[in-house]
Amino acid sequence: MPVFLSDEWVEALAAAAATAEVDPAATLAVRQVVDDVSWTVRVAGGQVTIDRDDSADLTIATDRATAEALVRGDLAIQDAFAAGRLRLGGDLSKLLAAANGLAGLDAAYAGVRADTTY
Repeated sequence: MPVFLSDEWVEALAAAAATAEVDPAATLAVRQVVDDVSWTVRVAGGQVTIDRDDSADLTIATDRATAEALVRGDLAIQDAFAAGRLRLGGDLSKLLAAANGLAGLDAAYAGVRADTTY
């Protein structure tokens, strides 16, 4: 079982992301930052990859407690944003344009969520 935010956990996310079915027209790079840990989800040409490169269209940043609550499903992303517990930076229009095409990511990550130790 990977420990939340460990290198093993990010690798498990990357393996799961590679199986995701996403819209081939969706193109987006989202850097996710939780305290001092970061990774970037890249979607292009129907493929999803995860790496540690900081270049991205959009950055989502939060603290560990908020990230855990989001991943476990105890907190909705909208509620975290409204409460100031989640910050967005960069080109939000790219996320909005690609949102429908990214629906397969949630299903792909389900196994990682279930196997994660917090």
